[in-house]
Amino acid sequence: MIPIHPPIQTPIQTPNIQFRTQPTRRQRTTAIILHHLAADADVETVHRWHLGNGWAGIGYHFQVDLDGTIHQGRPIDTVGAHTQGHNSETIGIACQGNFHTTQRTMPDKQRASLLSLLRHLRSRYGNIPILGHRERGATACPGQFFPLDEIRTQAESEEPTMTEEQIKTIVTQTVTELLRGVGSTPSAWAKPEWDRAIEADITDGTRPRGYVTREEAAIMAYRAGRSK
Repeated sequence: MIPIHPPIQTPIQTPNIQFRTQPTRRQRTTAIILHHLAADADVETVHRWHLGNGWAGIGYHFQVDLDGTIHQGRPIDTVGAHTQGHNSETIGIACQGNFHTTQRTMPDKQRASLLSLLRHLRSRYGNIPILGHRERGATACPGQFFPLDEIRTQAESEEPTMTEEQIKTIVTQTVTELLRGVGSTPSAWAKPEWDRAIEADITDGTRPRGYVTREEAAIMAYRAGRSK
C-alpha cells in the first residue's frame, strides 16, 4: 500500500474574470489560510469587490461555495490579497457564506470539497499548516461557527492509502484528461485569441489547454499562414 493524496473530487471551475494587472509570482508557500466571505456572494461578485479596493482582482486563490463548487481565484503560484502581512507566502481559500451569524454548520458538500482541496494542496506543497484568518490577524474570520479545528484535524490526519493498481488507474485517467484537455476552457486572457483561431479554422475548438503534437502544431501553423 502506498500513501497518496487522491485528486480533487470536485473539478475546479475557472471563472471568466479579468485581472487589472498580472499578480506577482509567489516565491514560497508556508501555510494555507482559511476565510469566510461573510456573504453568499459568487466569485464574480467577490472579484468586483476586490477590484473596487484598487487590487489586481480577487484576492483569494480559491473560493468554495456552499454547494461544494470550487472556483479558481488568483493563479495558485501568485501573491494573494487576503491576509495582510502574510500574502507573499500563503494560499488563501474563502468559503462562501457567513459563518459568524448565518451558517451555524458547514454544508456536507462544501466541507467535502474543502477537505479535498486542502489535502491536494498539502500533497503539492508539503505538510504546511492550515490556519484561520483570525490566527494571523485581528479579525473574527472565518467566523465563530466555522469548523476550523475539525477541518484542520481531518485535512491533516493520516491520508488514505491506495493500492498500486488504484494509483495506476488514477494516474492514467489524470494524464489522459490533461492530454485531451477534458472539461477545460481557455483562460480568460486567452479567450479572444482562441475564439479568433476557431473562426479562422486554425483549430477545431477542442482541448484549449491540452498538449499539442508536432503534427497538430504544423497543421495549425499552416492554417494560420493560409488565413492571412
